[in-house]
Amino acid sequence: MTKKKKRWLQVGISLITILLIIDIIAGVYFYNLAIERNVKDFLVGNSDLEVSAEAMDVFTEGDWRDWVRDQEFEQMEMTSYDGLKLKGYFLKAKKPTDKTIVLAHGYLGRATDMGLYGQYYYENLGYNIFMPDFRGHGQSEGDYIGFGWHDRLI
Repeated sequence: MTKKKKRWLQVGISLITILLIIDIIAGVYFYNLAIERNVKDFLVGNSDLEVSAEAMDVFTEGDWRDWVRDQEFEQMEMTSYDGLKLKGYFLKAKKPTDKTIVLAHGYLGRATDMGLYGQYYYENLGYNIFMPDFRGHGQSEGDYIGFGWHDRLI
């Protein structure tokens, strides 16, 4: 191998090594920022997440939180494929039905946040309701947020 080829090989390997190190550092940073189960400071004061006053009134002043507290949910627990205890809450409809709605919370949410919608489906439409806490949320175990990817394997 000539000196010129050796030099280019060294440059190529050095460049790949530097890029790999940068990739690892960025991966760890973004994992800790968005996926690890912790407080998400970057969401505090974010104007993109502002909610209209009308919507906020429904969320904060509506009686749905009292409704959730007053219900006798059957607490369900299952073990995920990787050994985590995952929790969910089931409420049987007043009249027997084969209709069940699964209310899935969003990023950083928990099952009971879906009570606003659960109340509607239960009271107005007569559905059974099931509200799970996904891994890394609410009462379910997990050190990270899986965005439903791991939960699909249950």
